[in-house]
Amino acid sequence: MPKTTFHVNRVLRSPQVLEAIIALVRRHLPLALQNTRITEEDILYVLTHASVHRLSLDAACAELEAAPSANRFREVLGAALPDRPDLQRHLNTILRAQLPKVFRKGRRAYNLAIDLTLIPYHGQPHHDEQEVARGAAKSGTTHFHAYATVSIVHDKRRYVLAVRFVDKGTPMVHVVRQLLDRVKRLKIKVRRVYLDKGFCSVSVFQTLARRRLRYIVPVPVRGKSGGVRRLFQGRVSYHTAYTLSSPQHGSWTVSTVVVRRYSKGKTSRHGVRWFAYAVAGLPPRTHPTQVFELYRQRFGIETSYRQMNQVRARTTSRNPTLRLLLVGLAFILVNLYVTLRDQLHSITQVPAATTAAWLSLRRLALLLGRAVEQLFGITPILQRRKTLLLS
Repeated sequence: MPKTTFHVNRVLRSPQVLEAIIALVRRHLPLALQNTRITEEDILYVLTHASVHRLSLDAACAELEAAPSANRFREVLGAALPDRPDLQRHLNTILRAQLPKVFRKGRRAYNLAIDLTLIPYHGQPHHDEQEVARGAAKSGTTHFHAYATVSIVHDKRRYVLAVRFVDKGTPMVHVVRQLLDRVKRLKIKVRRVYLDKGFCSVSVFQTLARRRLRYIVPVPVRGKSGGVRRLFQGRVSYHTAYTLSSPQHGSWTVSTVVVRRYSKGKTSRHGVRWFAYAVAGLPPRTHPTQVFELYRQRFGIETSYRQMNQVRARTTSRNPTLRLLLVGLAFILVNLYVTLRDQLHSITQVPAATTAAWLSLRRLALLLGRAVEQLFGITPILQRRKTLLLS
């Protein structure tokens, strides 16, 4: 039997990829540079280098020989950045430009996932206490900068559609409405919405019902007794109804799927585990275990967050606008990786798993970092030592 061979007629060159991403960001993210010889390209190159190597801006400026000094770079960048709402709008425009046109043709509906990520923050707020959200202790702090995202989950491809900075005390229903409005403006049909358990509230369910959206939302388990724990009984999974109450929005009853799972140590857990999901619009006779497997599709978003942190520049700045810029650029790089991997798969007709091995996110980051280093050069390391002078 003849052996199958693949003929590759396209080479992925890092300088071309770098110039393409710089041109895209520059076109949709204007920087108000004044009284400086530093160009927009210089700023974006340094930001890219810091992102792909997970460096601080100071470290990136120190590594690149032709880069400006760190103090001057921070000064120019801080003055050139637009306000946070404008910056958020520009970043979402870039994310929209990265989305393949096939998703916006309106021929089919897609699954969406809305999630919230918290990045640990140490220090005092920059201007307003509302900039810093509170949460469970993580990385030695209970203070975070919060970012909400909406993404498409389809055929092992995950594209971030929009990102939103979340102020302290912002109702989650406002976040959900704004992200869904963004998806509507993109003319993307929604098949089903997967939300994190942090969005499980009466107001969110009322909004989803008014928009006639199908959804799967896990019901959080709080306390040691009462609440949803009362449903965790019996020996099989089952369908039921569960009523949530809110002092502001009243009561709301949702169809609930209670899933009983038995862990045999695969995830370092043993014994019976219970899960509860609020659902709407599921096909008739859907088994509870199918709901569990459907919601697992959402965990691709968790992968996107891990990948985002792999290409996110670090900073100790208290400026939430700068931090939003670094998070937005990281999501842009992740979208770039998903696009390139999909293009390589379609061109070479090689199985997707093999393509992923060829082009990992880390390898793409190294390629972009080397392209920047070729343009700016690497600062030489000088070692000083004592010399003995003879007279």
